[in-house]
Amino acid sequence: MFVMSRRAALASLGLGIGAALLSKRASATLVRGMSLAELVGRSQHAVIGTPLAARCLYATIGGRRMLVTETQLRVDGTFGLVAPHEAELLVRTLGGQLGNVGELVHGQAQLEKGRLCAAFFERTPEGECWVTGMAQGHYPLDSVDSAWVLRQSPQLPTIRDWEQSAVKHLVGARLSEAERLVAEASHR
Repeated sequence: MFVMSRRAALASLGLGIGAALLSKRASATLVRGMSLAELVGRSQHAVIGTPLAARCLYATIGGRRMLVTETQLRVDGTFGLVAPHEAELLVRTLGGQLGNVGELVHGQAQLEKGRLCAAFFERTPEGECWVTGMAQGHYPLDSVDSAWVLRQSPQLPTIRDWEQSAVKHLVGARLSEAERLVAEASHR
């Protein structure tokens, strides 16, 4: 059995982080694109929200101990799906940093404190809230010409099946157009 020392593991992590910081956009991660109908169909909620705070903790997922970031997200509005009962959601994403230990999970949504976003959420049977489709379900919002416009999630990997993907249809859309698209997809 292969055993890696803590020093070797930290050195590998440091080299990986250094390479990520010094390199241009990498396209090594490839995911299957979710269609808008699939994104909407898997989601219980589509909200406009503002991340307020985040904390990192260990959780056991699929029998493996992993770092998970929990982000407190204020629900500022909804679009096209059932509104959550809570005024604030506790949203989980894989990866994060706890003390001097970090775990990067490519393709995860990156919820930035204070940055308004549109996001799709699914819940586990235990009620935990996760971003549907990882970065494919997260869209930071920018104000352009007095309208909110959906942007690409910062950690979005390369998407296979781009033409049919929800991301292709939502990125660059005004929020009102995204609401219409989501409503249409939810009635299919």
